[in-house]
Formats: sequence, structure tokens, C-alpha cells
Amino acid sequence: MQEKMLLNLILLGIIIIISISFHEFSHTLAAYLLGDSTSKDQGRLTLDPSKQITFLGLIFMILTLFRFGWGNPTPINSSNLKNPKLDILIISIVGPLSNFLISIISLIIIKLLVISSINITTTNKIINILYEVIMINIGLGIFNLIPIPPLDGGNFLLYITRNNTINKYITQYSLYLLILIILPIIPWNGGYYSIIDFIIMPIIDKIYSVLILL
Repeated sequence: MQEKMLLNLILLGIIIIISISFHEFSHTLAAYLLGDSTSKDQGRLTLDPSKQITFLGLIFMILTLFRFGWGNPTPINSSNLKNPKLDILIISIVGPLSNFLISIISLIIIKLLVISSINITTTNKIINILYEVIMINIGLGIFNLIPIPPLDGGNFLLYITRNNTINKYITQYSLYLLILIILPIIPWNGGYYSIIDFIIMPIIDKIYSVLILL
């Protein structure tokens, strides 16, 4: 039993690390296509996790059993962009979209496996893993769309406010707000949950239920 839990945790970690790496890679690719090669020049146009995930972020993932962690933020030199504010918004949104793309591709693979004649036992194992990939990437995508800097959704919030004074306060206190919503401080059903669990889990379940009906 413990061995199975450990294997599941390792699998979870691998999926999350690969998903975050693809997320950060997508930011770099978008920035490069929009004219800023800063991240590419630092060797970030790669899926290599060692380039996309910080050591501290990885440690937090392990300590929290992969409930929380972060990738290596993509450096952007806005002076290289033709339309800095809009381009930064596009670069930010591409990250969550990349996670949704992984979910869609995983779903397509599941559909192909279901109609194939591959060994049922092997197929079921692969399908179960792909369902995990779908859930995790939907979660990563939704979480990063939350309008709190430094999350990708935070850049969208800063873009639409376009007020230096307001943006200053948003940036100044956003980290404290982010910590508050991710801490498991709410007792529920014999466990402790974070505010973010109650916000995004219903959304994840809804998107997931729609995807599997496709």
C-alpha cells in the first residue's frame, strides 16, 4: 500500500514538473516570436526541467507533496517588444493556454486508445495516467489565470487597470494575498483546505466533465 502511494506520488511529481516546464517553455517561445529573445538567450527555449524550475520551487513541491511549487519566471525585456503592454499580456496568457493544450492532446490520445485494439490492461494504465495529466494541467491553467501577481492572470489585471498607483498597491500586497489563499487553513471533512481549493476545484471539475464528453 505504501509502495503504491509512493509510486503515485512520484508519478504526480513527474507530471507536474513536465507540465510546469512546458508552461514556462511556452512563455519563452511566445516572447521570442514577439521579438524578445532575452529568455531564449538564457537557454530557456527548452523543455529541460532544470532550466524551467527553480531549486527552491522544487523543494517546496517535495515538502508540500506537490501541492505547491513554482517554475523559473520567464525574463522579459519589454523594450524588445513592439507593443509592450499587449505583448506581455499575450506572453502571460500563453502559459495557461499551454496547459489546456496538454489536456486536450491527452484527451485525444485517450479517445484513440479507447478505439484501438491495444492490450486492455496496458491501455487502462495509460488512460489513468492521461486522466491525471488532464486534471493537473486544467488545475495549473486555472490557477495561473487567477488575477494576482506574479501569476499570469496578475499581468492581465495590471493590463486592464492601467493605473500606476493602483498597480503599485496590487504588486506590493499581491504576494501576501497569494500566500493567504494557498495556505490550508480551512477545516473541512476531517482535513484542512486552502481558499484556492474551494475556488478552483469546482471550475476544474466542470471543465473536466465537459472535456470527457467530447
